[in-house]
Amino acid sequence: GATDWRMPTVKELEGIADMGRSSPAIDPVFFPNTPSSVVWSGSPLAGFQYNAWGVNFSYGYAYSGGVFRSDGNHVRLVRGGQ
Repeated sequence: GATDWRMPTVKELEGIADMGRSSPAIDPVFFPNTPSSVVWSGSPLAGFQYNAWGVNFSYGYAYSGGVFRSDGNHVRLVRGGQ
């Protein structure tokens, strides 16, 4: 019944990545079933209206190149304000 769901920023997604792990680069106890793929952030890429930042949870790094808003990537929503 919550109504305050939103897309996390790229920094928030980077904050849950575990660089000591791979495929997926995240703690499976706290974040089960996380795909080893790109997860969208709510952070737009400045100057490129069709791109946004994402975090690749295969290795935990953030990137913007080739992350088009029209691609079918995963999302992980968060609750609350920023």
